[in-house]
Amino acid sequence: MKLFSYSKNNKKRNQRRSDWIELIAGLLIVVFLNIIGYYIFARIDLTSEHRYTLSKSTKELLATVDEPVLFRIYLEGEFPADFKRLQNETKEMLNQFRAYSQYINYEFVNPNNFDNDQERQVFYQKLMSKGIQPTQIQVRNGDGVTTQILVPAADVSYKGRETSVQLLQNQKYVSEAELLNNSIQSLEYVLGNAIRSLSRGKRPLVGFVVGHGEMDGGVLFDIQSALQEHYDLDYAPIEGNINALTARKQNSQDSSFKFYNKFDLLIIPKPKSAFSDRDLYILDQYVMYGGKILWLIDALDADLDSLAHRSQSLSIRLPLNLDEMLFTYGVRINPDLVQDIRCRPIPMTVGMVGDKPQIQFCPWFYFPEIVPTSQHPIVRNLDLIKCDFCSSIDLIENDIEKTVLLTTSDYSRVKNAPVLVDLNDAKTDINTIDQRLFNRHNIPIAVLLEGSFKSMFRNRLTPEFTELPSMGYRSESEPTKMIVISDGDIIKNRYNQIEGTGYPMGYDNYTQTLYANKEFILNAADYLTGGEGFMSTRTRDIKLRKLDVMKIKKDKSTFQIINVVLPSALILLAGFLVIILRRHRFQQ
Repeated sequence: MKLFSYSKNNKKRNQRRSDWIELIAGLLIVVFLNIIGYYIFARIDLTSEHRYTLSKSTKELLATVDEPVLFRIYLEGEFPADFKRLQNETKEMLNQFRAYSQYINYEFVNPNNFDNDQERQVFYQKLMSKGIQPTQIQVRNGDGVTTQILVPAADVSYKGRETSVQLLQNQKYVSEAELLNNSIQSLEYVLGNAIRSLSRGKRPLVGFVVGHGEMDGGVLFDIQSALQEHYDLDYAPIEGNINALTARKQNSQDSSFKFYNKFDLLIIPKPKSAFSDRDLYILDQYVMYGGKILWLIDALDADLDSLAHRSQSLSIRLPLNLDEMLFTYGVRINPDLVQDIRCRPIPMTVGMVGDKPQIQFCPWFYFPEIVPTSQHPIVRNLDLIKCDFCSSIDLIENDIEKTVLLTTSDYSRVKNAPVLVDLNDAKTDINTIDQRLFNRHNIPIAVLLEGSFKSMFRNRLTPEFTELPSMGYRSESEPTKMIVISDGDIIKNRYNQIEGTGYPMGYDNYTQTLYANKEFILNAADYLTGGEGFMSTRTRDIKLRKLDVMKIKKDKSTFQIINVVLPSALILLAGFLVIILRRHRFQQ
């Protein structure tokens, strides 16, 4: 009996010792794995679209951050579930940033947490002065429908600089679910680009070409203000000056000269007079030395202001002398005007009620509304873009890579110059239009060109230019890029010269609608000035997996059993098996 008792006690001691060894070994393994994890970072993303994997360019950007970055996110408080998803995804994205940089900090702020309305009003005015637009949404509850104001935006601070970003995309032609999904897709780009813009040491220099009747002053105020946040701006008067766009410096090792461009990007905003051959040569050599150009060209002199005092106006071709240069580079802006059934309305007097005119909004086919359909990062997920009197663009076959960024709708047509623009055409009932007349579709109006361009003066350089001492002629460019847009007004903001007041770029004063023209131009400038690698993050495609509403309604009870009863049953079964195994073990 004693021997049996001793054997039993010895077995218990061995079992206890074994349990302690297992516990200590488990703790050592956990500590060891944490030590390894501190020095070696790895994540496993099992999603099909790799939604929790940062792009290479973002990781490289975060590796360069050497001071604290503070994100102040205005997404805190009570709001609908869809916006809660945006909040959670934003927090998840910032946590991913934190995994690659110890300097990332963030806080979520409730923008409606104020003691009185006056403080709230001052806060909202401050936000709007920084370009942050609050969003009004309709929330359904037991008491009916209420209006709620949200601020899906963020302030970002880094190295004493600050910028603001919108987290919610502005897209009117998609559902709310798709809008939020597109906004989530863009989070990596929006948040990462804020750091990138604040961390730039030397800011790119953007030059606005003048001297050929280009737009200037108040009508460019909004885009120039927006560009100034990330670029240095200056005017670029060519005026035949061979050193206007390029310069040279002598190599220290020999007496040769190295030529370089003064500007990282040139913007040519709607010229009206001809470029001389000398100016063309200067522009051409700017491109040959790797210069980037954003062309905003009107082929015809059409303008709605010319119809202010008469109902008809004859639009003729502008003598810009740019056709051969653009043809050599790979595009042709045709001397025509595009009409599109998908267009903006303008107010028209359609009758008189007594002595008062009866005003009605009528479709104006010369003002197309462009829905960006290209998946290129410059225009991906952008809202509608407005155009005024744009022309069609033909793509010329050569070695240059061409990407069409903007096109008209499936119901378009062109009118060749000279075009008689008749204001009475707007009175046409859109329901009575013969759609067979609008038999063109997807007419290009904005094209990206990339590659090594051939010089316009190749094999035809005259002694007038070859003898110029200040520039070394090149017949083929370094790899570079440019964007050609057949509407100069796309960059324009409405400006009241008498009152000295301006409106945001892309704002239509007739319909009081804000279009995405500014975002398009800013994206184009970013891409042309070297942001193409980082802009690839805008192509991230997170699929919106919608639930089958009819199937949920039909099999509601089955899903409830699977989600509620089955997990509980599995837990009870596991507990029952553990009890049986323990009882069997102690019986032995």
